[in-house]
Amino acid sequence: MNFSAIYWILSLASLLWPGSLAAVIGIDYGQQNVKAMVVSPRAPLELVLTPEAKRKDISGLAIRKRGDGIERIYGSAVGSLATRFPKNSLLHLKPLLGKTEADEIDIVLYLREHPGVEITATKRASLAISVDGQEYPIEELSAMNIQEIVNRANRLVKEKDSLNSDYVDKLAITVPDFFDQHQRRALLDVGSLTTDNLETVLISDGLSVLLNFVFKQRDFVLGEPQYYIVYDMGAGSTKASLFSILQPANESEPLKIELGGYGFDEHLSGSKFTLDVASLLENKFLEAHKTIRTDILHSNPNALAKLNQAAEKAKLILSANSEASVSIESLIDDIDFRTKVTRQEFEDFIQESVVDLVKPLEDALDRQFWQSHVALKNIQGVILTGGSTRVPAVQQRLISVLGEKKVLKSVNADESAVNGATIRAVKLFNAFKTKAVDIVERSPSDYGLKIMEDETEMIVFPRGSAYPRTKTIEVAQMSNLSKALTLDLYEDGKIFRKVRLLPEVIKKAFPTDECTDGISFNATFSLSQNRLFDLDKVQAICWNGPKAGEGEKDSGKGQSSDQSDRLNDSRDKGRNKKSPTLEFLTEEVPLSHLMHQEKYRLRENIKTLDEKDSERFEFERAKNELEALLYNTRDFITSEDVAETGPKKHLEKLASIIPTYLDWLEDESDGADKADIMSKIAAVNDLKSRVEIYIESLQEPLNAEQFKALLAKADKLSKKINTEREVPHEGLSALNETFSQAGYDIQKEYFKINLPYYLSNPLSSWNDKFEALQKIANATKEKISSDALGKDSREELLELKLSFDQAFIELEQIMELLEKARNYRFRELLSWYQRAEKAKKRKEMKLSSEILKSSSSMAASSSAGVTDSVTGATSTSTSAASSSAGHSSTSNTAPVHDEL
Repeated sequence: MNFSAIYWILSLASLLWPGSLAAVIGIDYGQQNVKAMVVSPRAPLELVLTPEAKRKDISGLAIRKRGDGIERIYGSAVGSLATRFPKNSLLHLKPLLGKTEADEIDIVLYLREHPGVEITATKRASLAISVDGQEYPIEELSAMNIQEIVNRANRLVKEKDSLNSDYVDKLAITVPDFFDQHQRRALLDVGSLTTDNLETVLISDGLSVLLNFVFKQRDFVLGEPQYYIVYDMGAGSTKASLFSILQPANESEPLKIELGGYGFDEHLSGSKFTLDVASLLENKFLEAHKTIRTDILHSNPNALAKLNQAAEKAKLILSANSEASVSIESLIDDIDFRTKVTRQEFEDFIQESVVDLVKPLEDALDRQFWQSHVALKNIQGVILTGGSTRVPAVQQRLISVLGEKKVLKSVNADESAVNGATIRAVKLFNAFKTKAVDIVERSPSDYGLKIMEDETEMIVFPRGSAYPRTKTIEVAQMSNLSKALTLDLYEDGKIFRKVRLLPEVIKKAFPTDECTDGISFNATFSLSQNRLFDLDKVQAICWNGPKAGEGEKDSGKGQSSDQSDRLNDSRDKGRNKKSPTLEFLTEEVPLSHLMHQEKYRLRENIKTLDEKDSERFEFERAKNELEALLYNTRDFITSEDVAETGPKKHLEKLASIIPTYLDWLEDESDGADKADIMSKIAAVNDLKSRVEIYIESLQEPLNAEQFKALLAKADKLSKKINTEREVPHEGLSALNETFSQAGYDIQKEYFKINLPYYLSNPLSSWNDKFEALQKIANATKEKISSDALGKDSREELLELKLSFDQAFIELEQIMELLEKARNYRFRELLSWYQRAEKAKKRKEMKLSSEILKSSSSMAASSSAGVTDSVTGATSTSTSAASSSAGHSSTSNTAPVHDEL
């Protein structure tokens, strides 16, 4: 998808997705390969590459024992393991999701393609694979695969901007429209088993491809519906999806896409073609080696895995060439097998399958959901997608039926589904503002129920129903409340869930004597966005007296069924009361899905395995680093210049430990940890650096004069440290008078300030470093005075000189820290002074306020006393009263004045 299309789809994305938020990942979960795309504010529609930088990855993983735990392998490495450890290679798991041991065809086909794998049944009757005695449900294995991709997506998002905290928290998985209820629920369980329990949505793979086509095309005729078929032939199945596309004449209105027909073949696929080529190779081998019986060959999983792997490679070659050479070393009993397969042989072998290629197309056209059917001649084009549409015989067959002009190869057969699914997920999760598109999805299945012992199935959501939607219907009337109400849910005539409403629940809702005409039940059903058919709620209705009846209530997109939804006698009854929602029990058949407790256990197990994988990855990376260092160092010390001029002591030590460490890596490192590896890396690097420094210092004299200069430098540095370690900041002298006037001892307050840890901790060791320098200096003085320097080897003299250099570096760092400490204390002293002065002023203001308040109170009290005495006199003139009042005021002011 080009950049302009991305911009057109995800308009204003950066403005509408605030700050550091989550990301959406879309995964095209194919049977053979997996593709993933992530969308975040800083990664618009970014393909998640494999560790080998490939655009698609192998679907599945390998699990092997490693010490007390297990090792999980993903990606291309699994392909090489499949022929050596077929029992441990758990590939192409998609067709086993939501299946039971009764699904024999699926299991037989899987084991034919993956010989040696041990398939078992869980307690829930779903399928699992046993590896080295440990049972892994298919949902858990698929979740491991998805989680590894999510981990890569999170790393990709982080790489785009290391400062952001975006992470994947929403997951979209492509799903074929023929997947039933159990398969869909199993896929949703896979999403819930990811370590972050990702919010998961299922996206139709046919719709995904069409969306990719639409967003690239963008030039549809205005006001006229156009019809396209998406023909998808992948590794697992073949599907044909008929769509209408309408761009309204008013281009401001959204484009409308609607599914109008669907056909599929669940087993006609690229995998079948691969098995056909494997059968060809098997026949050629048995014909050439008649001593090998068929049953002997079939009992050898490694041999069959080698045949299947060679068949897959030959099939791909035959898509572009007329013949393919096959070479298999030690196929069985140390027999090497070499042969050729021609395209003609391959096409003759798959002739019946090629004839069946058009059946999904015919079904999509013959069984349309629309009342007015669209003829093939009115189809604008058939969009090819899926890797198997590249097979020449497939294209020739389609062209012979459709005509060359109608066969469209305008989408990327590998990536169109993941592109469209991610865009659809962005819209469903409302993650970005996207270009408005009105999408009508329709169900290719019937959904119904059977009530009580009635054998007649009632269709709730008929084939072609738009979804999501809900419908409320009256399902039954009961007068005998001693029996449970049972509802069996069906998909295409196949039961998948039983619902029971117990008698005690019904009786609790209404006493029998209150409902003279019995009790009926309103049931609300839903067909969700993930196309899950479910019973949402049941309400009991107490009937008492005649009243006009009511019909069904249907909410959702598309057309509703016109058939009557009352199974029993549809007598019109009056409704007296409606109960609250009643509790009911459900039982899934023939298998059940993961409950919360098991999901939590499996999720925690995957999280633990992820952590161990991360530790193992770091360990392996450290091992590789050590191995590379050892070979590099070996080349270094054996080079002519280093061997001739390097320090013999260190060179001999390196020459000794390099082969020792290499042998340890080969034979003994499995029980080690990363710390063991890092200690060995540090030891080799230390010795190597000493050799390098020695060679670099060959021009240095290392004589008495040089060491006397070093002693002089040491003496000067020591005096400087002794002088400055107790010297305060030079700015104190300028502030001394100010502090003294305020009543503070500036020196005392300065040294009272505690240093932060990042300064105090390294400064605490300054005395040790100082003493170390003194020790080196004293030893050197003694050597000089005794003329012992000449007796030391050059390596020893260099070590002595380097010890001086190291001590100088450490003490100069101490000097820098002392300066930082002085600056820190000075800044804190100024801040302390400002706070102290502000606190002093607040205290003074508070005292003044209290004094004024006290003064006002006393004045008020004095005035009240004078007023009382004047009022109490029997005969007083106005002037006398005034004189008395004035005297009283004067006499009461003096004490207040004294207090002030």
